Amino acid sequence: MSQMNSVAMQNGQLHVKQIAIPTPGPGQVLVKSLACGICGSDIHITRHTSDVFDIYKNLGIMDKSAGNDQEVLLGHEYAAEIVSYGPDTKGELAAGTRVTSVPILMSAGGAGVGVTPGIYGAYSEYFIVDEALLLPIPDGVPSEAAAITEPLAVGLHAVNRANMNKDDVAVVVGCGPIGLAAIAALKLQGVKHIVASDPQESKKQIALEFGATHYVNPMADDEVKTAATLAGDHKVVIFECAGVSRLLNDYILRAPAKAKIIVTGIHTAPLEVNFAYATVKELDLIFSYYYQPEEFAQSLENIASGKIAWQKMRTGKVGIDGVQGAFDTLFKPNDHIKIIIEPWRTGALEKVTD
Repeated sequence: MSQMNSVAMQNGQLHVKQIAIPTPGPGQVLVKSLACGICGSDIHITRHTSDVFDIYKNLGIMDKSAGNDQEVLLGHEYAAEIVSYGPDTKGELAAGTRVTSVPILMSAGGAGVGVTPGIYGAYSEYFIVDEALLLPIPDGVPSEAAAITEPLAVGLHAVNRANMNKDDVAVVVGCGPIGLAAIAALKLQGVKHIVASDPQESKKQIALEFGATHYVNPMADDEVKTAATLAGDHKVVIFECAGVSRLLNDYILRAPAKAKIIVTGIHTAPLEVNFAYATVKELDLIFSYYYQPEEFAQSLENIASGKIAWQKMRTGKVGIDGVQGAFDTLFKPNDHIKIIIEPWRTGALEKVTD
């Protein structure tokens, strides 16, 4: 077998195509994709391709002359199975071992797996990872659970970036996968007051189950005032996990003095912000991106030890031919938190309950 199915994103549309199974190079491993989560950044790249590509070009990730019709083979939240090793590898894990890893190819200049044109992603049946970053998935941890390691690591890194005191009050804006991951990390770190904020009332219960101590619907109440009242003389720390650009200036205007704002959502379009308010109030603006390998490993261990109820995040699953339909669902208002793609099979999106 030399061909495989892969989901390619091009010009804002996804399609399944047959392409050659990749060959691992030095330090690399060929793996079979077992499960891959649909990430908010996958949605963002699909909806705002030109904005993302402009940033890639300015950062040197893409050639400045490249057109916006480049294909991206999506998928970076994965569990996989080792198939074969490339040259200059140790081969310490046997073929068939289930693994996950930080989705970066150091062997390809630090390119991101599943977000960079020309790099295979885990929406494909097979893809390439670096041997040096492999983590075996513990026995008893389902592949779909291991695929949730990546968003948990994003939330954990944001919380670590905040460097909070346990008496500070956290406001988590947006109770999707990253917001819930941040709430779980805050709870595990012993933060006493965690205010979850989301306009969808359906997110209230799961936010509380993940560790939020308060829930505020921002369409009805002011979550920042709620947090400030709870904080007293302590700091308010706002985690922007929604990826809604207009909220950044809004939180700068509403945040109390000495507050911290941790920006975790993806923002690729220019934004008008009046920093005078941030200056006068001496706010700390902190930007959080990806995570450290140690945080990724800790997140996998948190799943394996039962510290995080990953099942409550998984709300749907889909086969490789149903990915466009799943995206169409996610483009509209919906109650999904994390949809898991199983690229080795076919099938339309179906809801999953814990």
